[in-house]
Parts: sequence; structure tokens; C-alpha cells
Amino acid sequence: MANKRLIGGATTKVAPGGGRGGEEESLLFATSDRLTVFGGQDGLEMVSCTAIDDDSPSIVNEVIGRASEVPPGEKKVFTVREKKILVINDNGTLYATGGICSHYNYSLENGKLFGIYSKGRIRCPLHGACFNVKTGDMEDYPGFDSIPTFDVTEKDGDLILNTTEKNLENARRTRKSAVRSVCDDHPIIVVGGGISAATFVESARLNNCPTPITMITEEEFPSYDRVLLSKVSLTRVRNLLVRVVTPIISERKPVAEGKDIRLRSDEYYKENHIDVLTKTRVSKSVQTHPQPACISREGAAVIGVDIAHRRISLSNGDCLPYSKLVLALGGAPRRLTVPGADLKNVFTLRTVSEANSIAAASVGQRVVCIGGSFIGMEIASALAATAASVTVVCATKEPLPALGTDIGEVIRKRFEAKGVKILTNALAERLEGVSEVSGVTLKSGETIQADVVIAGIGVEPPTAWLKDTCIELDGRGFIKVDKHFRTTADWIFAIGDAVAAPLPLWNIDSINIQHFQTAQAHGQMLGYSIVGRPYPRDIVPFFWTLFFFEFGIRFAGCSHEADETVVHGSLDDLNFTKYYLKDGVVVAVASAGPVPIAIQFLELFQRKIVISRKDIEK
Repeated sequence: MANKRLIGGATTKVAPGGGRGGEEESLLFATSDRLTVFGGQDGLEMVSCTAIDDDSPSIVNEVIGRASEVPPGEKKVFTVREKKILVINDNGTLYATGGICSHYNYSLENGKLFGIYSKGRIRCPLHGACFNVKTGDMEDYPGFDSIPTFDVTEKDGDLILNTTEKNLENARRTRKSAVRSVCDDHPIIVVGGGISAATFVESARLNNCPTPITMITEEEFPSYDRVLLSKVSLTRVRNLLVRVVTPIISERKPVAEGKDIRLRSDEYYKENHIDVLTKTRVSKSVQTHPQPACISREGAAVIGVDIAHRRISLSNGDCLPYSKLVLALGGAPRRLTVPGADLKNVFTLRTVSEANSIAAASVGQRVVCIGGSFIGMEIASALAATAASVTVVCATKEPLPALGTDIGEVIRKRFEAKGVKILTNALAERLEGVSEVSGVTLKSGETIQADVVIAGIGVEPPTAWLKDTCIELDGRGFIKVDKHFRTTADWIFAIGDAVAAPLPLWNIDSINIQHFQTAQAHGQMLGYSIVGRPYPRDIVPFFWTLFFFEFGIRFAGCSHEADETVVHGSLDDLNFTKYYLKDGVVVAVASAGPVPIAIQFLELFQRKIVISRKDIEK
């Protein structure tokens, strides 16, 4: 994509169909050559800008500040022509990068939330995305794009920036693959189009994998930012994207089209020799099948995987051979099994189309969310602004049981203050209604009136079609893989939400973790191992949750086997750090408030620095 100059606004680079935002920063969405900027928490009005091509090679060589402003061991953000430049003084060596994280457009400065720098890497304080300060390359997730780097020198006490106008204007940078053509091998076929699949195909190309790659997804579009669907799309992005996609604002317009929140464009996949088959689904596995034929581009279900002969079969009779098969199946939302679960206006949330249906059905209606974990609570917070009422049916003592009842209690009280009713220790026994749902009856006998019911009761692996194959599944149906993501079947790998993989830093042989960042890490690691390269770091699980676009919690580590917890700060004020310990050693951290302690521990865990109970008591 050519560089763009925005007339009537700031300058930046956002790919058509792309979008970024942050908790307190503005949201950026682009379609074609029109960029729309929306304010963050401060509620700024929409600003529209027009983009024109500007490939000027103009040289920028100017003083941006004094060297004394950035002494050794310090860092500071300077503004250069309305662009933020982060300068880091690492014991006398100067580094300079873009000052904005490429994930959700969040400032790497932002007051107390100053980006965390350690040994050549800067982490975003919002969600922990990590960049190499020498190259700008993204080294840890979430996100896809890298950030620009600049040459900064000191002369006579001045800091001098040496770059070009083009480099200065680019807020994010897509890494280029060296693969210009592919070999004659059968393709690597990736079944799935989610975040782990998208990261794998990109990582494979960046690691110079020359094999043809075909990515198969059952959705209309390849990978998009699914995180937005439960956290913000049902309210905030619902209105914002309507204004981008169509000039008419309507409460019943779609939340978004998949194309509007895509992570990569069709042009990107074409340039990187990645064939994408959409609206295509895997349903079962077979041992034999007729000889391969041509393959259609979309709309045919995959009806079998012939493991012995390494090929997949489509419902239209076509067959496609593979050299390696990557199963990136994601998770399937658990559906209610109580009587009445098949009534109209009973939903689960996984896709853009499901988000659109929920948004359209919920405006001005009585909504009941069944499930008090992350998805159920995020959906409840997202719908609170537009629904007539929202009630959460929570089976546990408090919501968010994975974090502990102490945190869950505080979050429940925050929701209740927002008008969302939380029923704890409650189980749905049946749904009432004739053709459409009209209520939820609990085991206690109480009936809650409901026009819309949304089940947020977790996900399960869509692997039933693999049960009679040589691919080993664990007791819950997750695909068992080794540290290289190899399954027990030759030439078949698996990544993402549907796998149980080792977690070496916690000495865990096999565990299923369903987080965006972990799925991306799986994809990147397989991109290394598929070409025989060692992966340079270990996975540290990390996730964040966001409610009402106002408050949230960050979590780093694995509390799977924790035997005690320690809380510092104020839970009631949502300004706290909760440490999870095993045998006196910190194994996980949850934090809320202005200081991103969980992200600091993300870096500590990755560097294998052991933090004991004595350390946190100092």
C-alpha cells in the first residue's frame, strides 16, 4: 500500500479494512481511502480525513531535544511533527522507535503506564505487545504489525533525529517476507482461519518457508479481530463501524462486517503466496478417497481428511493433497442443553454474524446472559448501554471464578452499580416460551423475564471428527501436541484453542489455554519449527478483560496449581495486584489500576526470573 497523507487530520498509515484502538486512546478504522478517527474514553467526536498518495523521500534531520532529558537508564517520548518518538538511553546507547503500539494504537508513554523496557525490548503497558528497539519487529503478542525505528544521535548535547518523511509518517510497519515464489511441493494446508492460523502462515513466510500454503476457513472472511466482539463491538464499535461502513446511523445496522476488522487484506495473502479458501468446513476424517482433482475456491465443505495418503476431500468431489496439515480449529461455543434452548433469540457468540444478530435483537430488550465467566460478563457489559435490562446467571459463588472470589465480588459490585443484575449460585433449568424465548427459569424456581438469552458458558474443541483417527485427544477432546506442536499423526500439527500443549516454564506437560495471545504464540512457534528453526523464547500466558470500556484486569502466568494468594493494594478501588503462588514462588499475577504489574511479570516470567514470597513482601 502506498503511503498516505491525511488531509484534514493527522498523518498515519492504516491498511484499508484495518482498525486499531485502545482503552484511553482514539480508535482508528480505515476503508478504502477514507480514514475515520474516533475518540477514546474522553468521548471525542468523529473526525474524517481523506488520504492521498505521498511517497516523498524528503529527509528529516532535526533536533528533537536535549540529551540531558534522557540520561542513561531512562526513556522519554518526544513529539516530532505531531508524531510521537520514544527515545531510550540504554547505558549510553540511544534507541528510538515509534511511540505508538501497533496493536490498539496505545501510547508507549501515557503517564504512569510508561512502556516497560528491558534488554532491548519495549512492552506496551496496555496488553503487553513487545517490540525489538533495534528493528521495531514485534517479538511478543498480541498484534501483528511492527513499529518504525529511527536513527537518533547526540551532537553538542542535542538529540538529532535522522529519518525520512515517509518513515516518520508510518505508525506501524508490516514485515516483508523474503519468499518471492513457492516450490513445487504439495501445499501446507491450514484448517482454520482464526488468530493462530493467521499468525502461523505469516510466521512461516517470515521464516522463509517456500512451500505453498492454503488456509481454509468456514467463515466468509479470513482472520479478523475476534476480541472486539465481546469486549466492545456490541456497543461502542457497533456505532463507530456503522459510520465507517455506511453514512446512515441505525441502531439495527450490523456491528461490523468481517472485512472491516480483518487483520490482513486479500492483497497481503496474494503477495505472500497464501491461498485462502473461505466458507469451507471440515466435518470428518476418512482413510481413503478417490484420486485428487481440482479444488474450488469457496463454498464447499471439507468432508474428509485422508491421513494415510495426506489429502483432504471436499463435498463437491474435489480433493487436495497436502505436504503438512495444520489443525487450527479454534473453539466451538458450548450450547445450552436445557429445555427451550432451541427457541428463537437464544444465542452464542463466536463470529461477526453472531455479534450482529445479538446486537440487532437486544436493543431495548430484556437480556439474560447465562454464564459468569469472561465471555458472559463481557457480553453483559457490552449490552448494558442499549438493552432495557441485563441479568447475568452465574453458577458460581462470584463471577470470574478463575481469578478468585475476592476479585469476583468486586467486579459483581461494579456491574450492579451499572445496573446489571448478577445472580450467583444460580443454575438455569429451562427456557420459557412458545416460538421465541420469554424467560429463564432457575433451579430455585425463580423465573427471569427475557426477550434475548445469550449463553457464555465456555467453549469446547470441535474435534469429534478426529476421535477415530490416530490423532490423540485428551480426556476433554483437545488435541495433544508436543513442544513443536506435532500431533501423534505424521505430518499433522495443531495450534490454538483446540490443543493441549506443554508449558515448559511451569513444568506442565499438557494444558489447554484459550487466550488470544497464547494462540498467536502457538502460530509463531509453529512457523519456526515447520522450517526446523528453534523458537527464541517460551510462552507466558497472558490475557486481559475489559468491562464497560472503563475498567479491566490483566493476568500473566499460570495459576493452574497455585496453593496460596497474596493481595497488595485495594480490591474495592480496582487498584491492586494479586499474586498466585505455588510452593512459595509466584506463578501468576492479576492486576488492575494504573500500574501494569501483570505486564511487568510477563517480562519477568519470560526471562525466567524467579520471584518468591519474600520478594513480594519487601
